Amino acid sequence: MKNCLLLLALAFFCSSAIPGSSKFTGKIQYKYSFTDLQGNDITDKLGTKLGLEQHYFVNDSNYKSYDESNNIIQLYNGRTNTYYGFDNNKTARRIDGLYRSSQQYKITRLDKKEKILGYDCEGIQVETDNTSTIYYYTPELRIDYKGFSKHNFGDFNAYLEATGGALSLKYIITYPKEGYIWTVVAQKITPMKLAVKDFEYPQGYLLEN
Repeated sequence: MKNCLLLLALAFFCSSAIPGSSKFTGKIQYKYSFTDLQGNDITDKLGTKLGLEQHYFVNDSNYKSYDESNNIIQLYNGRTNTYYGFDNNKTARRIDGLYRSSQQYKITRLDKKEKILGYDCEGIQVETDNTSTIYYYTPELRIDYKGFSKHNFGDFNAYLEATGGALSLKYIITYPKEGYIWTVVAQKITPMKLAVKDFEYPQGYLLEN
């Protein structure tokens, strides 16, 4: 099983879209980069462990992600409020969505703004027990966050409530104890219809718990 930090980071994230009106369902492709706390690029080192891309599929109550090699890395089922983290050895770990991974969750709205894929993005900073994360999101790209209201794991429900359901197009996670910074930036947004069957537990994966 990959490092639990990967599961927590992915859980932050993490219909057709008409900007500013209908809710989004579809795919967002992200690219990863890593630096140490001094700003030195260590992507080659950590990319082999944590991956280089995330292909994120989301609808009004479910999501899943694949890495750059099309290996599934996470799945959330809103009906059962269950999160699954996957490893390349065909095993998975099941986590109750009610589980709180941090006692602290402090949100600060920032004056910083960025333009990402043509969207004007607002910024917030989130402090948890072990990380500090800056998120850039656009109100024009939102999901129906009520379907994730019980998703305590990774504080995804708290994030969505703070942003009105807006998805992040960029986030920068600082791990002071582990000594690195993980930057995730959206490369492509693809609206698409996604059915319940698209978020079923994949065959061939053994649950470890």
